[in-house]
Order: sequence, then C-alpha cells, then structure tokens
Amino acid sequence: MKTKISKFGTGKNDAAYILTVRKKGEKVLFGIVFVLFALYAVSFILPFLFLIINSLKDGLEYINDVSAATTFHTPDVWRFKNYLLAFTDMKFVDSVGRAVYLPEMFFNSLWYCLLYTFSGIAASSLTAYVISKYKFRSRLFFYGIAVFSMTIPVIGTTAAMYKLTYGMGIYNTPLFPFLTNFAGFGFNFLILYGFFSNLSWSYAEAVFIDGGGHFTVFTKIMLPQALPCIVTLFITSFITCWNDYQTLLLYMPDYPTLASGIYKIQLSIKRDGTKYPEYFAGLVIAVLPILVLFSVFSDTIMSNFTVGGLKG
Repeated sequence: MKTKISKFGTGKNDAAYILTVRKKGEKVLFGIVFVLFALYAVSFILPFLFLIINSLKDGLEYINDVSAATTFHTPDVWRFKNYLLAFTDMKFVDSVGRAVYLPEMFFNSLWYCLLYTFSGIAASSLTAYVISKYKFRSRLFFYGIAVFSMTIPVIGTTAAMYKLTYGMGIYNTPLFPFLTNFAGFGFNFLILYGFFSNLSWSYAEAVFIDGGGHFTVFTKIMLPQALPCIVTLFITSFITCWNDYQTLLLYMPDYPTLASGIYKIQLSIKRDGTKYPEYFAGLVIAVLPILVLFSVFSDTIMSNFTVGGLKG
C-alpha cells in the first residue's frame, strides 16, 4: 500500500501531516463551524454598516428610507458634512442650563476612563501581590471576600451607593471614578493573584541578598514581569469603561462622556427624525477610538499570559 507523503514530513505518522490533513467528518464539522462563525461575524458587522450608511444621508432621505424599509440603501447624496455637524451641532442642555457638545464629551470620556482604569489596576496589583506572596493571618479572609464578591450577586445597593458617595462628598466630582474603583478586588484581582502566585519567590530572595527591600522587589522585579498581564487588563477595562453610560448618568451628571452624552442626545432627538444622520455620525465617532484600540492591541488581548524567568 502506497503511503501518502506530505511536504512537511515522510508519511501519515508525521505530526505536521496529522495536523494539516483532515478526515471527511472533520472537514464537514469544520465547514459547519466556519459557517456559524461567519454568520456570527456578519451579525456584528451589519450594525456598523447601518451606522455608516445612514450617517451619510440627508435627514429627509433617512425618513423616507425608514418609511420604505430601505435603510441599507446607499445615500443619493453623500453628506460627509454630517460628521462635522456632529461636532458642532450635537448637544444637550444639562441641569444647570449649560450646552454640552461632542468635543467636551470626548475629553470627559478620555480622562474618566484613564482615571477609572488606572485606579482599579493599581489597587488590584497591590492587593493581589500582597495576598499572594505574603503569609499573614487574615490573608485567606481577604481572599474569601474577593471570591465572595465575585460569586454572590448583590442586588438593590444603588440607593446605598448613592447615599455613600453623596455623604463622602465625591458625588458629581472627578474623585468619584478614582475612589470608587480603588477597591483592589474584583476580576482584575483574581487574574493578577493567579499571575503573582505563579512567579517564583527566588527573584525576591536574590534581591534580598543584594541588599534590596520589599518595595524594590515589587517595583523592579515582580511588576515588570506582570506588565503584559496588566496591559491586557488595562485595555479591556478601558473599553468597558468607555461604553458605560449608566454610572455617569447616576453619579456624574455634570461630566457627560460620549456614552452618557449621546444617550441623552438620543432622548432629545426622537421628535425630530431629520437629526438622526448626525446622531449616527456621532455614534461612529464615539465607537471609532475603541475599534482602533482593539485593532492595535488585539493580539495582546487574545494572547495567553506567560510567566517566565527561572528554569528547572
């Protein structure tokens, strides 16, 4: 019997041949999976296609297309001016009568998400390192609190949280995103706890022999090794924060971000359908930074965390 020879090796027992050549049943299964994932990808692409097409239409044309159920129809006249109008005309009036425009919302989104994400990652890094590397009596107690808070749903705490932030004097102030997220627990803590637990303490012992202290071990040895993990958590937390609008509506109404501001604008333009193309242009502008961020760092987000250093 003649053995099929692959270009990667000598025969059917070759590892490359086994990995690259599939049986008939495997081909059918892979085909079905491919179709399912292709449909799943299309379901994500269609909303963006809808936004882009309708953001370039005239207001009256959009209303006619909605009436005729042809919203995916390309514009008769491409109005790229809608994106400029989104920056200059899209606004809402806040509680004190001040007009808030899209550039201010973008600036608020930037500093709010950076402050919120940095405080959360910094606190989680500190608590995860201490609890994973230092043995003290209440260590398991704090770890239990972290796990408990992640597994047990806490319902009906909005009123208490509102009263607490108002009583602390951080309601509707830039201190809110920093202090409320500087907790040290949550999902970021669990990921960093597992990462630091897998790092060898031999690094610290080597620093101690050379005369270094615990702060030097954390800042010069442990933290740099955890940097890939921290960067990944920072990016994912930033994206989550960028899309959050409910928190801003409740606790920081005078600092609208793109998410909360556009939500308010959407409520105000329901009576005037001709403004929807400008609104869609604003949505495209709001989502564009996140798409760029994910495209640039997609490999970093999807890659597995690696723990390296010592061998043997």
